[in-house]
Amino acid sequence: MTTNSNTEVAPDHVTVARHSPSQSRWAAQEAALEFGRFQMLLRRRQLIADGVPVNLGTRAFDLLSALLKADGSLVTKEELVSCVWPGVHVSEENLKVQISALRKALGEDRDFIRTEPGRGYRFTAAVKSTAPWNSSQHAERRGQRPRHGTVSQWMSVPFFPECSHRNASGSTAAKSRLCKALALAVALGLSTFSYTTHAAPGGSGTVQGLYDALISTMKSGRTLGGSGRFAQLAPVIRSSFDVASMARLSVGSSWNGLSEAQRQEVTESYGRYISAIYADRFDSYNGQKLEVIGEQSAPFGLLVKSRIIKSNGEPVEVDYVMRQNGESWLIADIFLDSAISEVATRRSEFGAILKAQGIDGLIAALNRKADILTGTTAKSS
Repeated sequence: MTTNSNTEVAPDHVTVARHSPSQSRWAAQEAALEFGRFQMLLRRRQLIADGVPVNLGTRAFDLLSALLKADGSLVTKEELVSCVWPGVHVSEENLKVQISALRKALGEDRDFIRTEPGRGYRFTAAVKSTAPWNSSQHAERRGQRPRHGTVSQWMSVPFFPECSHRNASGSTAAKSRLCKALALAVALGLSTFSYTTHAAPGGSGTVQGLYDALISTMKSGRTLGGSGRFAQLAPVIRSSFDVASMARLSVGSSWNGLSEAQRQEVTESYGRYISAIYADRFDSYNGQKLEVIGEQSAPFGLLVKSRIIKSNGEPVEVDYVMRQNGESWLIADIFLDSAISEVATRRSEFGAILKAQGIDGLIAALNRKADILTGTTAKSS
């Protein structure tokens, strides 16, 4: 049975259409996500296998998008349903049907999608993003290296994976989120990194301590398991990060209307959430390197520059915004490639939850995500 783009049931088999000469140039002219023998063309919403288009239903395509953009992180059933069926109540059976359809489309590579019983799904293959062919040429003419990197370059785990199933409006929304993130960075005075070198080692010491703890935990990560890594990293996260400040900025203007008890509860759940993300992302050691390069003075305090070298040799630039707290320096924000603010990203993600469910809904969502990632349970307040 051949499916069209609106089919909701799993097909008996997946058909492929032979491509025309013009179609053979799709992958070279459009931004794509690549994994194994596949390419996913985002603008055309097309999956390519060995250069040949695969007939994939709309829901299955959205499901694949969410899994790929999580970049190896667990995506819960709740998150997938929210992404693929936004605003619609569907049973878990619908999700299973689409997972089945997607695995059938992947054929011999169906094991790229791993089921984690009672939790959700994880995409296990390495995923890379590529810029359009003409953008790469333009970059080369300007003497720059063409953009080529992973989907989630480091530790960022979207609260609910961003979907790409709304055509042009999705692109507009993505640009809007980025603009909001950069606007917040400017408001916080964090957007310019042309500073002189700072002599004091305090901020670098905080980041180096975090990195040492991460490497130690990663080396015994399989033995510790999710809950063990969480227990080992949570105290380090809380002593290295200005969790209260990050929680306040991530919640935004709603913070002003909270009681002191609510603020403490948000801060606690936010700390669990950050710790759970680190425990999930830094789960094993395969030769990765976490290097502190140096630090620079800045109007807001210090900027510590670092580099994470992944097991495949790919470097990721990570900048830490540091603020002084007494005699110590704490991490107040993280910038990937000197551009994307972690706090601004969280603020954008939390805004939708606050609008729909209020502060209690956000607290519950943060704790639920931490529980799922680590197998732990939040303490009752």
